[in-house]
Amino acid sequence: MDKKIEKKKWDQKKTVYLVSGIVILLLFYFGMSAIGEKTYKVDASKISVKEVTKGSFQDVILIDGDIEPINLVLVNTLEGGIVDEIFIEDGIRVAKGTPLLRLSNPAVTLNYMNQETAIIEQINNLRNLKLSLEKIQRDLAESLIDSENNLANEKRAYKIDSVFYAKGIIPKNNYINREASYKHLKNKRDFMNRNVKKSEIDNKLQINQIDRSIALMERNLKLIHDNINKMLVKAPVTGMLSSFDPVLGESYLRNQNVAKIDVQSGFKIKGQVNEYYLSSVKKGQLARFTLDGKQVDLKVSKVLSEVVNGQFEIELVFLKTPPASVTIGQSIQVKLELAKAQESILLPRGNYFQSSGGQFVFVVDENGEAHKRMIKLGSQNPAFYQVLDGINEGEKFISSSYDAYKNYETIIIKK
Repeated sequence: MDKKIEKKKWDQKKTVYLVSGIVILLLFYFGMSAIGEKTYKVDASKISVKEVTKGSFQDVILIDGDIEPINLVLVNTLEGGIVDEIFIEDGIRVAKGTPLLRLSNPAVTLNYMNQETAIIEQINNLRNLKLSLEKIQRDLAESLIDSENNLANEKRAYKIDSVFYAKGIIPKNNYINREASYKHLKNKRDFMNRNVKKSEIDNKLQINQIDRSIALMERNLKLIHDNINKMLVKAPVTGMLSSFDPVLGESYLRNQNVAKIDVQSGFKIKGQVNEYYLSSVKKGQLARFTLDGKQVDLKVSKVLSEVVNGQFEIELVFLKTPPASVTIGQSIQVKLELAKAQESILLPRGNYFQSSGGQFVFVVDENGEAHKRMIKLGSQNPAFYQVLDGINEGEKFISSSYDAYKNYETIIIKK
């Protein structure tokens, strides 16, 4: 009889061992893969290596500047109008008061003429009133003189009649009439005298007011004449004319710029600075640029804090006489000193910064490997970064771009 062979059951303990082994193998595989991913190989010819140094560090930024006249005067229209005449060309030297162009504006001119007519009429009226007051005063003075003369004659007759009456030559009635006539003329003279004095004071005050009013109107009349003359645009100062290109028939608004005049008293440099440095740039800071192989020293004379398109404006002046080759409109690159020089660890600038943001560098060791190291940087200038921590003088680092291996920890440099 056949013997039944029973199937052996799989041992549960063996299953646990098998699964554990597989898991360990997988973990080992992925761990080795992860370690492998942190190492990158690169050919030495494709990277740049620089050395960290120690030296004098100065916080300097580069800015673009334009050379301008230090004293530039704008020529604006005082009244609006259409260009009727042009008297001069651009780019020549002009004297103060030189006519540049004439504008035409019939409406404005007519308005000024109407104002002028009205003021002249008022002045004439006031002058006639003044003459009338003066005539009244003269008439009163003349009447007073006549009264004084009549009183004097009557006084003499009264004295004679007094003597005749005392001697009984004339009757009493005649004497009384003479006395009454004398007293009447005396009272009349006294009244007229007071009236003349009072009238003289009143007329003097009124005439002074008339004179002041006439003077004010004459000033207004002069202003009107000046306004009419404002249609003629003149050079306000002596200097070199620029930006002057009017066209006959062209229309200008009131207070619109038509030209510039360089007074030729020197040069200044106007530069644009990134708003990041707004709190760092101060009046009096030094700067420099190179021209014809020589260094030219500058000083910040003005900081305009208004930010436009991410930049603010500064003005710089020359510390010494500007070089003869300096010309208006010339563009230059200026090194602006933000702080005094100090001894520091210096990290040369390079393309690595764009990849690392200045947070780390790959430091090269003696075995030809470069390891990522976190660093801390301070200020910067066109050549160096100031190192605050993380790397020392004499160490070397990869200064070329990290774009291909910025996520790795170790770089193996192949010779």
